[in-house]
Amino acid sequence: MNEKILTPQELKQKQEQEDAERLADYLARHPDPVISPENLREAGLEITKFENMVALFESTHSLTELHSIIDLTAVEASKHAMREPARVALIPIVAMLNTLKKETNISPEKHEELKAKYKRLSRAVGMINKNKVDHNR
Repeated sequence: MNEKILTPQELKQKQEQEDAERLADYLARHPDPVISPENLREAGLEITKFENMVALFESTHSLTELHSIIDLTAVEASKHAMREPARVALIPIVAMLNTLKKETNISPEKHEELKAKYKRLSRAVGMINKNKVDHNR
């Protein structure tokens, strides 16, 4: 029973140190592969693929109708049936956006342009928070 009682500041420092150690351990075990700039792929074809995915999403899912979904407790089943396929359709689009950034020679400006297109779709689908759909994230 010779344990020293720590002050709140000491507890916080100890927790931060433990968190940093856990993070370092995780990153050591799960390194994020880094591709050297000379090994990055040409982005052109994948940019076209991304833009086609966005166009297909817009032709399949009405952004206006998706924006109209606000309260999931009061919304009829057809609105849920509309939102869920749109949410699932965003998954490969964001995956392509991430691939473009990590594995191609896309310029930061072009990536931001494509990211803005994705965000427009993502905001139409929205994020659920307490049975409400937030279209502003």
